[in-house]
Amino acid sequence: MLITSTQGSSSGLFSTAEVARRLGVKPQTVYAYVSRGLLRPDASSTHRNSLFAAEEVERVAARARNPSRSGALEVVIETHLTALDPDGRLHYRGRDVIELARFRSFEDVAGLLWDGDPFAPWELGAEDRELMNGLAALLPAAAAAADLIPVAVAVLGAADEQRGDRRPEAVRRAAARMLAGALELIAGCDATPGPSASERLWYAVRADGKRPRPAQAAAMNAALVLLADHELASSTLAARVAASAWADPYRVVLAGLGPLGGSLHGGASLAVEGVLAEAGSSGGAFAALDQRVVAGVVPGFGHRVYRGRDPRAEHLLERLRAVADDEQALLTIEATLEAAASLGLPPPNVDFGLAALAYVMRLQPGSASTIFTIARIVGLVAHALEEYPYRLRFRPRATYAGPAPR
Repeated sequence: MLITSTQGSSSGLFSTAEVARRLGVKPQTVYAYVSRGLLRPDASSTHRNSLFAAEEVERVAARARNPSRSGALEVVIETHLTALDPDGRLHYRGRDVIELARFRSFEDVAGLLWDGDPFAPWELGAEDRELMNGLAALLPAAAAAADLIPVAVAVLGAADEQRGDRRPEAVRRAAARMLAGALELIAGCDATPGPSASERLWYAVRADGKRPRPAQAAAMNAALVLLADHELASSTLAARVAASAWADPYRVVLAGLGPLGGSLHGGASLAVEGVLAEAGSSGGAFAALDQRVVAGVVPGFGHRVYRGRDPRAEHLLERLRAVADDEQALLTIEATLEAAASLGLPPPNVDFGLAALAYVMRLQPGSASTIFTIARIVGLVAHALEEYPYRLRFRPRATYAGPAPR
């Protein structure tokens, strides 16, 4: 059915305002559709006046009415936090993320995303330190660091009598407490705390306790900055749904950590670690990737949103030579990237960049996932702060496809 409008034009082109009315969204959401490639302006559009063909608008409207059961669901939320450009750019509150990774601390970026002052250093009180010490004594020594983080969050939440306070300053305090507690638990409660979150995290993921070189400390900080938020990833959506229901900050973070631990999200770097381990063996990089191409799944390459390069991966890979403790590890990364190019794979994503960084710095297995998890707590809290003013706005409806009701 051709779309008509009481204010439409005979040319079959519609302005942004008319498209917004047709789709039942705000004009800003129309721009979001454009940035995500869901809606394309007509060639006759100008810088100040975007026009859209009726067929294009109807396609989007039909997709909203009848979403494909096999495709991804599209949820668009207005946010002041992160701008993700599919062409390969990323900004936090209008600030280029690559520049932030170069020049600002993780704590500074947390303050930026939380719209408050930076919390540096993040420290635990005596009671919380005792709580983390007791918790460490109960947990298996072989437990993965990434698996300990939600445990720390849950225990700290249970012990916080003020967890029901949704005021921004209280939420920020809870966030700093969660991060400090998680770092305390995974680094070992007897470890000497570093002056920054990135240095404390280094000692949690580097088994030999060797102090990081300046380039290594900077790379760890950059990784945390780059992974702090990424618009509306599945973990972020889960956290916003929890915040919309007015869950306390600890439960909001736990809600986000659920999907974040999935092998297709924050845990994806574990599969990349397997690729790199095989690439560094006698089989070589080409064989490690080729067998996965045959299987149809090659972890660490391509992204669902970026059309080409992932700027986060690109930045981390640029740092490898300065931070590597092993020349052979660098050669393995280079060989893997060359093999990927020869096989026609898309550019590497941040999971590859993070796993490569951990590989050349000789961090413990699973370290990339741990870095990702600590970093993303900042973003989950930022989205909670943005979502709390709303009340239960997430109530999608399902299309029932089961047996006919009797």
